Amino acid sequence: MKWIFTIIAVGIALSANLASADNFRCPNDNIVSTGDSISTVASKCDSPDFSFKREEPMTVVDTRDDGSTRPRTIYVEVQEWTYNQGLSHTLIFRNGILTEVRFGGFAK
Repeated sequence: MKWIFTIIAVGIALSANLASADNFRCPNDNIVSTGDSISTVASKCDSPDFSFKREEPMTVVDTRDDGSTRPRTIYVEVQEWTYNQGLSHTLIFRNGILTEVRFGGFAK
């Protein structure tokens, strides 16, 4: 019986870890998370040390009324904001939503 509870507890702990969002502590100590809009991050954080904007192609599949499908390419705006706080942190926004926080090496 103890084994069952142990297995259930481990499963819950692992699934909670997989569902967690990436967080970033701004230089002014506010916290932002994946899923936040770019305007929310801009209002909570100071200006980034570096920013870069580009477009990234993405293939989507359109379904027609007759049930047939057709792939097409759309372009998604991607912005990267980099903060150097001893370690380099890059926030990745896709279509205005924070989707990823990357932790880099030591900043100079």
